[in-house]
Amino acid sequence: MDGIRILLLVAGVIILLINFFINSGNIIKIVKYCFQTNSITNYWDLIFKSCFSGRAIISSIIGLILAIIIFVIIAPIILIRSAMGTKKVNNLLDEGLFFQYQDLNLEKDNLTFKTNINNELFLNVPEISVTGKLRVDAIIAISEITKECEAKGIKCEYKVMHKLPLENKTEALIPLFLTVDNQEIPTYFIYTPTHVQQYKKIRNKLYTAGYKKTIYFSTIQL
Repeated sequence: MDGIRILLLVAGVIILLINFFINSGNIIKIVKYCFQTNSITNYWDLIFKSCFSGRAIISSIIGLILAIIIFVIIAPIILIRSAMGTKKVNNLLDEGLFFQYQDLNLEKDNLTFKTNINNELFLNVPEISVTGKLRVDAIIAISEITKECEAKGIKCEYKVMHKLPLENKTEALIPLFLTVDNQEIPTYFIYTPTHVQQYKKIRNKLYTAGYKKTIYFSTIQL
């Protein structure tokens, strides 16, 4: 009898260890996902999908215990990381180091961009209609600028969403970075009063960094 009890005990321990490692592997994947997304929103949903089964009660109990312990450990860390990340993003936005763009659907308003490109580069870029969608407006602007440069025999290159190093180890994300006749010119699309304030701040930083010219395409008179 003692031998049978020992065998059953060993078998039970082995089963517990197997379930422990299976659940641990699943939970580790979920924890990695939470840290990658900087969120615990989907933690329990993923736990119940991967660690719970009506046919494996012991495994489910072990999974629940592990999940609770891990949640108590990681939740404060992820919440702090998330808060710090939000604060950092808000600071970057406030300084104009990058702009947030949303599709505004302005086609029906029959607006055209106000721009300083012709004054800054002595070009004759025609008026560009506003769609409110950055990708569309940028493509149209690039097309018109390229045509005008080709007509005048001027070399024109561009980069979109270009990361530009500035002073104090900061970095600005430029919506459109033009190189016209060897002049590097950060170019911005401005749709809202918030964009206006951001543009004014980043323009000063760019000037200090050596970019004396900055181009804008704006729905608001600057």
